[in-house]
Amino acid sequence: MYHRMVTDAGRAALHRYVLVAGGTHTDGLVPLAPQTLRPMLPSFVTAFAELEAWTRPAP
Repeated sequence: MYHRMVTDAGRAALHRYVLVAGGTHTDGLVPLAPQTLRPMLPSFVTAFAELEAWTRPAP
């Protein structure tokens, strides 16, 4: 929904959307369904590094 709203507003080039399959809003829920859910922290760290690279000016 958010991705569509940003795209419809013509602002897609200013945003990145990362969907983590099996991720939740908090890693604290993972122990409740470890076969279904997975921790978000590793994906968050990767996405943050990608954001840094995306926003860093080219040399």
